[in-house]
Amino acid sequence: MKKLQILLAALLLVAVSAAGAFAASRTWEEFVAREANKEKITTEGVAVFNDVRKSAPQGAEYEIWKRLWSGDARSRAAAGVALVDRMFPGGDPSRWEEVNGIVPARSFQPRQLMAMDGLFCAIAALKELPNGVYASAFLLEQFGKSSRGKLMFIDDTPAEARKIIDEVVAGAALIKDYWTSSKVRGHMPFLGVYQGRITRSIADSRQMQYMDGFGGIANNGSYAWDRDRGYLYEVREDADMGNRKTALLSF
Repeated sequence: MKKLQILLAALLLVAVSAAGAFAASRTWEEFVAREANKEKITTEGVAVFNDVRKSAPQGAEYEIWKRLWSGDARSRAAAGVALVDRMFPGGDPSRWEEVNGIVPARSFQPRQLMAMDGLFCAIAALKELPNGVYASAFLLEQFGKSSRGKLMFIDDTPAEARKIIDEVVAGAALIKDYWTSSKVRGHMPFLGVYQGRITRSIADSRQMQYMDGFGGIANNGSYAWDRDRGYLYEVREDADMGNRKTALLSF
């Protein structure tokens, strides 16, 4: 009797899950296609990802980061996968908040933002390979397990990343409503250029994203990321800046 109850409970759980997936689909055909693509993501997608991983370049993180922006799709994908494996704990993008530190010898350039470039460039390049869109969907869904990650980098995202997401969602038949953006601004790369000091009032007026001294996204901090313009600043209180005009940057 107990075994029968467990079996019935398991069947009910599967039925509820399937009902939820069907509810997110507009038609039965769309539901069937989405379920088939789920299988492709975990088989073909993972196979493509692991194949690209074999040709991942070696070297310093910043040198690999520079490879994201040129070369053929496979070499760019390999560079992105190398950074995903190296920078996210356990190669899991959903653990992006655990990435900290500053790029060596690069003023204030957070490794966290470099890792996000690696992730999105890997997603972009993988989808150009045969069956690679499923590898892209595999990475995107891994990252999407972080609700804060989705809020910071998908709900609020640059135009290039929005285009990448749209293409992967369409190509792998993901649930479109789960990957929407309320704000599209700025451009990739995420890793901005350090531009010196700025007052907190200017940072607030420009709706900049604060970062802490360890290079992590924060609600408040001693650094600010200007997502619209691609710059990074050290934040000083207005009173500390005084009338030192040389410390204030023009926009």
